[in-house]
Amino acid sequence: MANLPTHVMTTAATVHEARCTVAIHGALAAKGLPPSEHLVDSAYADAELLVRSREELGIALIGPGRPDPAWQTRVEGAFTAERFEVDWGRRQARCPQGKLSVGWSERVEGTGRPYVRVSFRHADCSACSVRAMCTRKRYQPRHLRLPPQAEYKALRVARGRLTTAEGRRLYARRAGIEGTISQGVRAFGLRRARYRGLAKIHLQHVATAAAVNLGRLGDWLRAARRATARTSRFAALAA
Repeated sequence: MANLPTHVMTTAATVHEARCTVAIHGALAAKGLPPSEHLVDSAYADAELLVRSREELGIALIGPGRPDPAWQTRVEGAFTAERFEVDWGRRQARCPQGKLSVGWSERVEGTGRPYVRVSFRHADCSACSVRAMCTRKRYQPRHLRLPPQAEYKALRVARGRLTTAEGRRLYARRAGIEGTISQGVRAFGLRRARYRGLAKIHLQHVATAAAVNLGRLGDWLRAARRATARTSRFAALAA
């Protein structure tokens, strides 16, 4: 089976990858080529996209999920948000020490994205013997900032998938994507823009993708053996 690029999208360097996912899915759907699974890195997926891709287009967006930026994720043993048990039906959360939350409010960011703010009782947090592993605020109790329920669950599944052997085997297929990018850079000068203007550069990218496809189709027709992953000289020293 020949692995062929099916879509090319060109943007300015200032456009974040996450803003491209919906456009890519829309273009593939318009061609009649929507994938059932789309393997991406964390830059192309967030909680909203995980849910939106599945519900609107039936595409399972598979990636590691964006990491939680909170300081607790960088301290061993600290109480990250994932260690709290959330009961969406009762609109309540339980901390790792067994204390129940007392506040639950649905709010909206300035950008229009909804979220849930969960707060705990001041008396419970101030008397907690492991408070330093939960919050760095001297006087205020712990608060949680959660995405809506569907996004919260989708993000937990995405983060947990790569902790299983089956999930790692599935995501290992994405190595071919990096190989395609490497081929475009090394063999076809993909990193250098030969023209000025987004339209002309996009034409260059389309021509590059076509060249990659022609080369791969030729290799497939003559049953050429696929090259193994290149080992850098530095990595070879470890062996």
